[in-house]
Amino acid sequence: MNLSDLPLPSYSLGMISEPMGFDDKATGTAIDQSDMRKLPIDTLPTELLEWVIRLGATEFQRCGPEVRWICEWRRVSRKWASVIDHGPALWSYIVVENGAGHVPTQLAKSKGAPLIIRLETFPTLQDEEWIRLLVDNVQRWKSITFDDPFQFKGVSAMLDSPPAMLEALVICHFNSIPPDSKFFNPPSPNLRVLELIHVTIPYNIRPIFGLEELHLFRIRETLEDDTFASLSARKLHQFLQASPGLQVLELAGDFSLSAADTSLQPVDLPNLKELNVKSHLVLNLFRGEHCADLTVSLQRVEEKLSPGAWISVVPTLRRAKGLQVDVTDFSLQISSLLEPPTIKVKLDIELEDKDLSYAILEEILQELENESCISARVQLSLSAHGDIGVKVLKLLQSPMPGPSSRWRLPHLDTVRIRGAGFPNQYLKAFVQARANAQGDQAPKAVTSIFEIDGYYYGSGDGETLGEVMDDSEDE
Repeated sequence: MNLSDLPLPSYSLGMISEPMGFDDKATGTAIDQSDMRKLPIDTLPTELLEWVIRLGATEFQRCGPEVRWICEWRRVSRKWASVIDHGPALWSYIVVENGAGHVPTQLAKSKGAPLIIRLETFPTLQDEEWIRLLVDNVQRWKSITFDDPFQFKGVSAMLDSPPAMLEALVICHFNSIPPDSKFFNPPSPNLRVLELIHVTIPYNIRPIFGLEELHLFRIRETLEDDTFASLSARKLHQFLQASPGLQVLELAGDFSLSAADTSLQPVDLPNLKELNVKSHLVLNLFRGEHCADLTVSLQRVEEKLSPGAWISVVPTLRRAKGLQVDVTDFSLQISSLLEPPTIKVKLDIELEDKDLSYAILEEILQELENESCISARVQLSLSAHGDIGVKVLKLLQSPMPGPSSRWRLPHLDTVRIRGAGFPNQYLKAFVQARANAQGDQAPKAVTSIFEIDGYYYGSGDGETLGEVMDDSEDE
């Protein structure tokens, strides 16, 4: 196929007098040579210029340069056209969305480079031969994304063998994975990234070994009687056991938890760097001692969690340098205090019962301080409305029960009160109790109290604290 067969989008820039034809022998001049003999950017080394073009042709949240933008950038100058025509990596990102006629050209121009493929719409009958060309080049597949149920079924049916070099597999939008899928029986030995979004998996699917990233969003599994259920905690546990080297883990949606599943032991994930979880039912299935990016978002929590439920959260909280703890009647938030944080934390829990925020905070602090005190500097934020703020202060103004006599959040130095009217006598008792503590386990003294949108403001120098304490004495 001649490159001129590839359709060109319209393009207009003031500096271009006549678009170059998309042809290896194009002779059109893309710039007025009387005004400028050479563009400054054309003086860049070829490798760097190729990198610039790649960035310019890659849209937000895409994995690589799109052919329509490659066509546009090719018109800029002969230098750019030459770099693009001889840059296989620039042609290796293949998106099928409105026809697949460009597939042969990209396969030819990518010259054996590993392919990143995204199938966004099901191809028409006239496109099937181009899709067959993709399947014929299965040995070059590095990553493939299916955005439509028909694409996955169609391509799966064309495969004679599993894609042996595949490193990343993304399946989206109500696809159902058959038990005999070539993508999973057996999976590619090089598969490192698996992302399933709104997908149904068979109950007897084999866990994939050696994954580095696992992303599961709203997964169902078929049962032996052909009914459906939310992904079981036991099945997730099997996936985690098969890939102890996971570095990124994202879990969202409903999970089913049987009585037998409560006895599952947490899987150690020593390489885990990034964790994003939106279900409290799976928090105790794993432990990531070195996780540096933690996001836990829980909504409509209706009851206290099972013992040990925060085992996946506590190690990251313990390693953080600074934490903001925000407690209201119906929510609990713990987030990173420093910007930019070396340890990123975002724990956001929405509750159905106002007493749960206190109970869950007590649970987390119990596990957090169970073995040793955390070293993070802590700012505490409380609401002036309701009694939750008073209960939290009482919890923190005495050491934990037991022989260790550890204090919860020992490096808490700042309290912020949102709104007016908080009973100052409780603030005074809290500050005095921590200031009067003795021994090696004694907590740091509180140095600042703010009332946000109220009467008291401070900058951490103790002045506002003094005002609050004086007011308490005058009452």
